[in-house]
Amino acid sequence: MNSEKKLTSELLQQADIIDEAQMQQLQQHGSPWWLQILQGIAAWIASLFIISAFIGPILAVSDGSTIKAGVAVILLAGSIWLATRRQEFVQHLSVSVALAGQGLLVYTLYELFNHVDAAAYACAVITALLLLSPLNQLHQRLSISIALICLLSLLHSATVVALGSNVLAAGAILLWCSRLKWAGIRHADKLKSLLEVTTLAGLCLALMGQCLPMLDLSDWLGNKLDVARALYSALGSVILISTVFWLSRFATVPSRLALITITTALCVLLYPASGLLFSTALMLACFYGSSTRWTLLCLLSMLVAISQFYYQLQLNLLHKSAILAFSGLVLLAAWWLLQRYQRRLA
Repeated sequence: MNSEKKLTSELLQQADIIDEAQMQQLQQHGSPWWLQILQGIAAWIASLFIISAFIGPILAVSDGSTIKAGVAVILLAGSIWLATRRQEFVQHLSVSVALAGQGLLVYTLYELFNHVDAAAYACAVITALLLLSPLNQLHQRLSISIALICLLSLLHSATVVALGSNVLAAGAILLWCSRLKWAGIRHADKLKSLLEVTTLAGLCLALMGQCLPMLDLSDWLGNKLDVARALYSALGSVILISTVFWLSRFATVPSRLALITITTALCVLLYPASGLLFSTALMLACFYGSSTRWTLLCLLSMLVAISQFYYQLQLNLLHKSAILAFSGLVLLAAWWLLQRYQRRLA
């Protein structure tokens, strides 16, 4: 750390120009992106050697679950202590050590209960508790992703998965639309990690819902795949219409009615393409939340959904072409309406 930079930030803090959090942010100096990548690779390689040398002999010698659980708790506590350090190398090291401790603890619980569901519940609870510790954003995203995957693995009903994916998408849209309200609170970094993981999970599950006829998921989701597809399409339409209704709240009443009518027409036309409906709603919310990266990702998801819809075999080519053509005309009408509304405001 540069001593002059540290001294300047301390003087600003003493003069009550900045607070302590801003002072710490000013004292942190970022390294080049290529150096961050090298430090991350080095940290994960170093942690791999450390963990294998530490855990390997213990697993080979000990037969009881108490010792394994104790070692896992020590690893988790050590990872939390490492997470309080600001060096990038140590930050990556804390993530890998925490994953090793979590994996060892979940394995111990699996041996104790001899049931996969118990291990999944335990993994979700452990990762949720880790969010209460001072983790970096990489570790927060990994913890939320692991907890979400464990909870989804416990679902064995296509209807419940469809409802869950709709809840995730709706939650992501609410967080994006209220980003200005929670961006300045104390735990905004955790909410940001939750928002990004929820958005990605909503997009993936929406595309999975559209691809249900092509995927052989009967062993996992039961035999109600048609009901799940209907739920995906119906609730996706509701979410898209609700998103447009909220985003157009400052427009005039005729313009708002026209936008809602156009959106409803799109939902009727694109009813078989549920993934496209979800991706469009999330794209609008991400654009409103001023996130270029996630807006582009949603556009990519829309492209994947359109491609899958065009090449699926449930509808004939003429029917799909007509649907896409009429949808394009509806979008052109919406664009013309927006242009006219903007000219009227100017």
